[in-house]
Amino acid sequence: MNSSKSQNFSEWNLPYGAKIRLGKGGVDEIVYSPGGSQIAANGQIGIWLYDAYSLKEVALLNPEYNPASSILPDVWEGRTLYYIKWDNRYLITLWDTSTGQRKITLKGPTEDIGYPVLSPDGRTFAAGGWDKTVRIWESQTGRLISSVIGHSERISALAFSADSKMLATGGYDNKIHIWDVNGLSKISTLNGYEDAIEHLVFSPNGIVLACRNDDGTLCLWDVTTYEKIATLIKDLNHIGHTVFSPDGTLIATNCADNAIRIWNADSGEEHLTLIGHKGLVRGMGFSPDNRTLASTSHDSTIRIWNTQNGTEKGLITGHARWSVYLDLSPDGSLLASSGSDNTIHIWDMNTYTDSTPFHTPQDELDCVAFSPDGTMLASASADRIYLWHLNTYQQHNVLQEHGDYYITEIAFVPNSTLIASGSADKTIKLQDIDTGEQIAVLRGHTDWIHTVVASPDGMLLASACRDKTIRLWNARTGHPLTVLKGHTEEIYTLAFSPDSKTLISGSWDQTIQFWDTQTCQHITTLKTTASVSVVTASPNGLTLASGCDAKVQLWDYQSKKLLSEMEGHGADVQALVFSPDSRTLASGSDDGTILLWDVDMCLRT
Repeated sequence: MNSSKSQNFSEWNLPYGAKIRLGKGGVDEIVYSPGGSQIAANGQIGIWLYDAYSLKEVALLNPEYNPASSILPDVWEGRTLYYIKWDNRYLITLWDTSTGQRKITLKGPTEDIGYPVLSPDGRTFAAGGWDKTVRIWESQTGRLISSVIGHSERISALAFSADSKMLATGGYDNKIHIWDVNGLSKISTLNGYEDAIEHLVFSPNGIVLACRNDDGTLCLWDVTTYEKIATLIKDLNHIGHTVFSPDGTLIATNCADNAIRIWNADSGEEHLTLIGHKGLVRGMGFSPDNRTLASTSHDSTIRIWNTQNGTEKGLITGHARWSVYLDLSPDGSLLASSGSDNTIHIWDMNTYTDSTPFHTPQDELDCVAFSPDGTMLASASADRIYLWHLNTYQQHNVLQEHGDYYITEIAFVPNSTLIASGSADKTIKLQDIDTGEQIAVLRGHTDWIHTVVASPDGMLLASACRDKTIRLWNARTGHPLTVLKGHTEEIYTLAFSPDSKTLISGSWDQTIQFWDTQTCQHITTLKTTASVSVVTASPNGLTLASGCDAKVQLWDYQSKKLLSEMEGHGADVQALVFSPDSRTLASGSDDGTILLWDVDMCLRT
């Protein structure tokens, strides 16, 4: 465990070779500690602990973390917070985050297992399977206690009662079964649904069971009489999560309109509507005294709410769900990033502090690019390009580009006033950034264009597409030059060498290919172990960096040998950019963070 007393949270649990982490990653689940003094947020790079009063970072827990398969159950005993790590389809591991050590490995069945849950007393662990079987293990020894074929279709939801004596399971057979945990004997079956059961949760007193099915309807059942008490939501579909307050009097639900609705558990009447999140709410948790609710959202924030009057009490920022667009200013002093928080961040590369100086639209901003002279920044939304002056932060121009089609990439053309944009409309457009004049529309690709890059000398444009081809164009006129074929799957990334003589391409076919831009001939192919999402060459021409799944790879540019492979991101790496001196590499990932790597240190491994 890292403490904020020892170092800045941007330096906590860094992988070898990384100098700093920018951003904290997205979070999906959130719970309060038993005493209410801390909040745990389960995210894409680990579990963040916050002081519940100051909302300051306390620790980042991520021993051998795999965010794509981790679940933070509402089980927090004393100073120990448990979470479940779902290693693969056949193996589940239970961790104790107070020590970061493995507790027990639970062998799975021959069929896929999923939806693992830990009992509130921490003694048993249950999971459902595609084989329609419910299984319960003893959490301390891993011993399989009991199993039973409980549904006629795969199991899609499980929940323990607060006293750990009952287990509710729901399935794609549209049924809910209530089980006695001791021996897995069936107590009752709740019928009446026409869609699959997606979410189950017991009230703290174990009397009420809340159930959400696939059409978004949320119902309450009395598990003593097995009668339906109320239907809380009928017209707001896609309800994803439901939590009871500790005293069982309130129920919080997230809704498709980004709001949180709090209901009276006894009457089924709506108590409050909490409005403030600008994205879908992912997780919620009540404080032990029932007076506060914490929520996480796709808008990259954690919000703290007063459950008595609905006011917002606090805000935690920095939890972007992805940060996959990066560019460094030509002098290396600034790093621009954009991601799921709909904000362009400008990071000072000396202090690692960020600012958001640009007034951005409500559109989702994707690509970012510095102009070659470092005086301007461009960013693209779904259908337009925004240009800003860096010295005044004033907007320079807005270019209307591809109509109703999504802009996938932008690239300034060096030594000119032109910018190129690729789109889902299968075209590339060349436009003057000052006048907005459209210079040319580049046609030839037969599918969605993934990437467009300009050569450093400003003479060539290269584009790649779902059609598995690369096309070269005259960067000033848009005239087509040639088509390069060789990849067998979609091509997602292109990069020129510093001298513009070589083009590098990466594909889902797990290869990196090199092309001579003068002869238009294939040079060589590097084989990787995963799909290649991004490639870039260092300015000094010595190193090639690639992103393969969640790993960053460094290659010797001349010999084409793999030199180093860095792990540290919790999801696919989507952006890479070298500093002008080639000594720092920035990587952006679907985990919502940016890692800055010391290239010399990474090459020493």
